[in-house]
Amino acid sequence: MTEIPEEFKRFSRCFFNGSLESAPSEHEWIERALRLNSPKQLAVVKRFLDEVLRDSNGPELQRIWHSGEPVYALADAEELRMFLSLVRDLIK
Repeated sequence: MTEIPEEFKRFSRCFFNGSLESAPSEHEWIERALRLNSPKQLAVVKRFLDEVLRDSNGPELQRIWHSGEPVYALADAEELRMFLSLVRDLIK
């Protein structure tokens, strides 16, 4: 079972009720969440996402995403994988 860093849990909570509706696009929504984290925190999140996207299956990704108790849920494992891949790719 993958150990989930606190930085990722904190990041997942940046996706809260109404945050998607107020963003002009999914990219902007993610970028807003990224700006709520320090560069050091984002470096941890990016390394973690590199690892889990390479090594984890759908149920494990769901467990990881829900570990931080985000308000926003992605029910479909493939949709979650695509979302987390986009998050990873948008981290500078």
